Amino acid sequence: MKNKEISQMDLIMEYFKKYLKKEIHHPEIVDWVVEEYKKRTGKVFRDPDRGIRKLSQDGLLIKIKKGVYKYDPDFVSNRQLEEFTASQKAEIFKRDDYRCVVCGRGTGDGVEIHADHIKPKEFGGKAEIENGQTLCA
Repeated sequence: MKNKEISQMDLIMEYFKKYLKKEIHHPEIVDWVVEEYKKRTGKVFRDPDRGIRKLSQDGLLIKIKKGVYKYDPDFVSNRQLEEFTASQKAEIFKRDDYRCVVCGRGTGDGVEIHADHIKPKEFGGKAEIENGQTLCA
């Protein structure tokens, strides 16, 4: 008899929460969730890779490097702090002369600009002026 249905994302997070703050290689989590999902539901977990990537993109997991992730509840609770504030964005734009650091075009050329993290949030990049750059949309 199978247990109550569990979402695939919840199962992935269950594993990461069990190994709190541990850097986990992709194959380890994939093997576990595929087997555990089958055991609990009798169904096949079709794309655990996509689920792990989505959780990372949503800020619930930290991508350490390609194929290695970890869960740190302190990071999740502080995630909102990793967005640039309006004053930080203004300072980044001013420093970069309101121009994209890649192509050189900016607001004077009618190009929309935005503040971007140099080291991405998914890799632990902080919302600090030094980690910001102006990019065109």
